[in-house]
Amino acid sequence: MWHCPLCKSPISLDTKQTRCLNGHSFDKAKSGYVNLLPVQFKKSKLPGDDKEMVRARRQFHQLNAYKPLIDRMVSLLGDALIDLNTRRVASNGNGATNVINIYDAGCGEGSYLDAVTDGLSSKGLNVTGAGSDIAKIAVELAAKAFKQLQFVVASSFDLPLADGSQDAVIQVFAPGSNDEYLRVLKSEGLLITVDPGPNHLYELKERVYDNPKQHRVDDMLRTGFTRLSSEVFSFSIEFDHHEHALALIKMTPFYWKLPKGKVDEIVTKLMSVSADFHIQLWQKRSNEDTQ
Repeated sequence: MWHCPLCKSPISLDTKQTRCLNGHSFDKAKSGYVNLLPVQFKKSKLPGDDKEMVRARRQFHQLNAYKPLIDRMVSLLGDALIDLNTRRVASNGNGATNVINIYDAGCGEGSYLDAVTDGLSSKGLNVTGAGSDIAKIAVELAAKAFKQLQFVVASSFDLPLADGSQDAVIQVFAPGSNDEYLRVLKSEGLLITVDPGPNHLYELKERVYDNPKQHRVDDMLRTGFTRLSSEVFSFSIEFDHHEHALALIKMTPFYWKLPKGKVDEIVTKLMSVSADFHIQLWQKRSNEDTQ
C-alpha cells in the first residue's frame, strides 16, 4: 500500500525502521507513526498547524459537537461503499468479503478518520484506516490516540501511497491534489470532501468582523470523477458552558489573532453558532470510462 516518497518503490511500515529497495530509510516514532516527509521537501521547519491549535481541535472533537457531520459522512460513504463492495464481490465470483481501505488526506489529529472508520465498521464493512498530515505534532497526537489506525507525516500533494491502493479518500477542511486522489484510488473508488458552507460559524464571524462575509461555495467539477452528490448540511451548536465556546474558538485562526480581552468577551456572549458544511461525494470513473 505504501511507497517511498523519494523513489516511489514499495515500503512496509510494519518494521521498526522502514527501508525501501533503494536504501532510503525512515524511522518509526515510539507512538507508531512514520515520518515520510523528507526534510528537503519541507517549506518550513515545522510545517502545518502548531501544537496549540492541534490540541484545541482534539479538545473540541472530544465534545462531540460535530457528530451530525460525521454521521452524515458515514451515511453517504457507507451506502456508496456497500453498493461498490457488493458489485466487486459479485464480479470476483468467490463470495469473499473485501477489505476496504479508507485514507484521510490531511488527517489532523485523527478524529475524523477514527469516527468514520468506526461508523463504517458498524455498518458491517471490513474497514482499515490510515491518514497523513504535514504537521508532525498532529500526526503524533493521532498515533497516540488511535492505535488501530496507521498515520504518517506526509504532504497531501505527494501521498506516499501505491497507485490504486485505496477504496475511499476523505478530505475534510484540508487542501489536496485531485491528481493524487485519482492516482491512489482504485477504479470506481470514492472521494468525500467537506468544506465550509456559506454560513459556517457566521455568528462567531459577526463578533470578529464589522462586515462579515459568507463563505463562497466551490461547485467546480473534478477531472476524472463523477459527482454522486453535493449538499449543504447544517445544524446548530448550542454552548452549554463557556469552555465549550472557547474550545471552538481555539480551533480557528481567530483565537490566535484576537487580543485576549476580545476572546473573553466573545466566549461570554456567544451562545450558539451555525455549523454549515458543503459535502460532496465523488466517484473515480472506471477504467473502462477513461479509455
